[in-house]
Amino acid sequence: MKIDEKVWFELIYNKRVFCVLSEPENNLKKMVIMSHGFRGSSIGPSRTFVDFSKLLNELGYSVLRFDQPNCGNSEGDFINSSFKEWVETIEYFGKKYLEAGYEVTLMGQSMGATATMIATNQQGIKEKIKKIILWVPDPKSDFNNPEEISEEGGQVYKNSFWQEAREMDFNKCLDEYDGKIHLVYGETDKYISKELRDQTLEKVFKKGGKAMVLPGQDHSSWEFVQSQIVYQEELSFLKE
Repeated sequence: MKIDEKVWFELIYNKRVFCVLSEPENNLKKMVIMSHGFRGSSIGPSRTFVDFSKLLNELGYSVLRFDQPNCGNSEGDFINSSFKEWVETIEYFGKKYLEAGYEVTLMGQSMGATATMIATNQQGIKEKIKKIILWVPDPKSDFNNPEEISEEGGQVYKNSFWQEAREMDFNKCLDEYDGKIHLVYGETDKYISKELRDQTLEKVFKKGGKAMVLPGQDHSSWEFVQSQIVYQEELSFLKE
């Protein structure tokens, strides 16, 4: 099967954002836009975004992967990462491809999933995004003094990133969303407590959404077999 892949930098709010768009020859005009997590990039943890996009392409779906501003290959330094800017970037791409005639599904991992949930609730795309896929969203966004600088995994960042996330309110946006949701958590997530996980699962189930908890799996870099199971569940969800 022939796949047309385009790699470029999109200028969004005066910042160059790295993008990879893969479109199959049998294009259904359906698109999945993938948003990576904190300290992540457009390949996803253990290249899950790349692997999943190939399966989507085989079924006629187009896939957009991108590096958030100040992340990966995009312009800017990680220390200046802004959660609000993440949400605005997702909203920008959602609008762009909705206006181009695509049926758009938003998908995110970790803080990318948190930002995806919030972006879906913005006026520019609200009610137009009928399905979202959330991998291990973090609803709590704990932080210390927002004026302080922290470090994680060799990257320094401003705690204001987490303050912005809390103020934009994941749970409120989840409560207000009327579309279909597929949620995935790891059973032994080191960042998401069982209490928070169960609260989010309950909210999704009450809204008629679908969810799965991966046995023995952490926040990211799931075992290969578990990842394959998730892909198949997502494909079934998208076909509904």
